[in-house]
Amino acid sequence: MAKVMMNSLPAKLTPEEIAELEASEQMPITFDDDCPEMTDEMLKQFHRMDHVSIKISPGNMKKVKSFGPDYLKVLSNLMDLAINDTEMVKKCL
Repeated sequence: MAKVMMNSLPAKLTPEEIAELEASEQMPITFDDDCPEMTDEMLKQFHRMDHVSIKISPGNMKKVKSFGPDYLKVLSNLMDLAINDTEMVKKCL
């Protein structure tokens, strides 16, 4: 089951699209062979990933560390800005 929060959607939705999304919240979940209901045991296998590892070239790592002791925070902020910039993402695909 996918869960989308209304406040995470783009502002460019039409009133009809918003109404359709709001109506879908009231629809029942239908489980089938392709999407069975998960048991408690199956759900226990999932865990939240709060950290990931990425490779950064030595040159870029040197630049990042030059920002000072809070360089990890700076790097995190850069990632947030980049991933939310559609044009930036398109350049990387």
